[in-house]
Amino acid sequence: MKTILVPTDFSKCANNAMMYALEIAERTGLSITVLYVVYPNEGVDNNMYDAFFVDDYVQQRLDGMKTWVKKFTRSPHLKEVKIHLDCRIGFPVSTITQTATELGASLIVMGTTGASGLRGVLLGSVAGGVISASKTPVFVVPMKAVFRNKARFAFATDFKLPVSKESLQVMREMLNLQHTGLNIVHVQADIDKKPDKRHEESLSEKLGTIPHSYHYIHDKNVVQAIHNFLESTDCNGLVAVAHEHSLLHKLFAKSVSRSLAHQTKVPILVLHDA
Repeated sequence: MKTILVPTDFSKCANNAMMYALEIAERTGLSITVLYVVYPNEGVDNNMYDAFFVDDYVQQRLDGMKTWVKKFTRSPHLKEVKIHLDCRIGFPVSTITQTATELGASLIVMGTTGASGLRGVLLGSVAGGVISASKTPVFVVPMKAVFRNKARFAFATDFKLPVSKESLQVMREMLNLQHTGLNIVHVQADIDKKPDKRHEESLSEKLGTIPHSYHYIHDKNVVQAIHNFLESTDCNGLVAVAHEHSLLHKLFAKSVSRSLAHQTKVPILVLHDA
């Protein structure tokens, strides 16, 4: 991995995402770029006079970011992590994805929910927008998630989407960081349908040396089945593949995204198909 992009709105959820990013960066030697997105009309009253003060407003946000970042580097083992600050004017989804592309970021780490009001939009609905728009893997961190040195991840899959080599490499490195393997979970409504061993063989070949096991759940409610599995197995993370018609979009559909964000305590690593 190259560098980690962390969008922030200074909320509690952004705090936890930053802590996760620091733990990842410290173990990989990567730097972190913290990004604050200023809406085009934020801090001004939309008249020509106020427009002259946009640069000053951006500088104020950068000063606020410096103060925000300092509280995370008090721990001795995190002081050596290099942190860069970036403040840009624009709309969150497009600005975050564009910045990640420009930086060549290997990973975007962000929260699932933010504060109320305008700032809350950044780490709330925008997380789903970034997942859909970005080709960079996204690590979505709930506010109550706790980083563990040793933990197992669940990989939710329907076996239909091939994962890109770049995404597999990111997942491999993330798993190595936490010394963990994968519980591969496939949810199907048909109780009489038997597992296709060809799917297992194909995926196992791609995973290589990553320790993994297969689990099949019969349930019509895919999202609830995944949530129940995470709780029952004490997994510390969920891996899913982003695609327009994939399980991931069901996870982030408006009807279930809020309940998942409040129910689950584990982060979600979002990869992309080939």
